[in-house]
Amino acid sequence: MGKTYFKKFRHRKGNREVAYDDTIFVPLSEIYISDSTWAKLMERDHGQIEKMRQDFEDGRGMVRVVLRPRAGGGYNVEDGRHRVIAAKLADIGCIEALVVGS
Repeated sequence: MGKTYFKKFRHRKGNREVAYDDTIFVPLSEIYISDSTWAKLMERDHGQIEKMRQDFEDGRGMVRVVLRPRAGGGYNVEDGRHRVIAAKLADIGCIEALVVGS
């Protein structure tokens, strides 16, 4: 998880800190990434995204993404844009996510 969300989505359980497990599977068609963001990330980080795409296709586990609901429906990506792009390229259908701000 991105460093911004590391502490925000953790809580104490007894004397240890644990992450919240409120994840859901969201259809990729409901996740919005602008064309300009997509193009910028593909140009800058193509190798990283390609490796993630291959990991998705090979069934390897990935860290969940963090999404925020959009006013008109669907979701914006708060953390995990590279993973969402890779998942869309792999055409896996849905992705594990933590939805915040709902």
